[in-house]
Amino acid sequence: MIALITGANSGIGLITAQSLAAKGFELILLVRSQAKADETKAAILAKTPNAKLDFFLTDLENLAQVKQTAADIRQKYTHLDRIINNAGYAPNTIEFNADGLEKSFVGNHLGHFVLNYHLLDLVENAAEGRIINLASLAHNAGKVERFFKKNYPSHTKWSAYGDGKLANVLFAKALAQRLKKATAYSLHPGVVSTNFGSNFTGILGFLVKIARVFFISPEKGAETTIYLATADFQELKNHNGAYFDKKRPKAISKSDVTAQNADFLWTESEKYV
Repeated sequence: MIALITGANSGIGLITAQSLAAKGFELILLVRSQAKADETKAAILAKTPNAKLDFFLTDLENLAQVKQTAADIRQKYTHLDRIINNAGYAPNTIEFNADGLEKSFVGNHLGHFVLNYHLLDLVENAAEGRIINLASLAHNAGKVERFFKKNYPSHTKWSAYGDGKLANVLFAKALAQRLKKATAYSLHPGVVSTNFGSNFTGILGFLVKIARVFFISPEKGAETTIYLATADFQELKNHNGAYFDKKRPKAISKSDVTAQNADFLWTESEKYV
């Protein structure tokens, strides 16, 4: 079994990688630097000395780099059993890329979309291919009407993060409608004590620091991801496209989560592949 994981160098991503390696998965890990790759390799091998690891240095905000990484993966692999879109961050400042798109939206959604788009046939080639998106309850702060708005003037840190997490949920639903054999899911890992918010300054940074004592551990936060990656297909087959929390499918009340908006997200994201 081969699993590709983004953002595997810390927090939930690292715990997921360590767990899947221990279960015998061969891992393809996307990280942003050689230093992070070296640290991640050491952390996984410390627990599973015979783990099979393959690293690709990739910045998900750099779409040209993402496309090249997908091409490099295609040259080495004929199938992928799992893609776990784990990487993500909340911005401390609102910045826009050369296309006018808010950078965390690119990193949290669009980079993953481009990567997955170019690897979909490899997931379909697997016996029970699955794509798993790390979303968040913060999807409730997102609004589809802001997606792809150029240089949007009224973003806050929280609304920007919410947009990316809402896109993660909708991406899973769009994938579920388009994949022929493979399945897709999104999930809320819980409020986890990871690097989330460590880049925040000002009052928001202070509040995150105070609240951190109530956060759950990365090990606890990784449980739903690991469940979706390893559960028997019979347990999941009727939940394609669903949103999971605490290893169970959960209904979403957010009015923006519709099939129409999932199609809109797909159509607009395709312009960047």
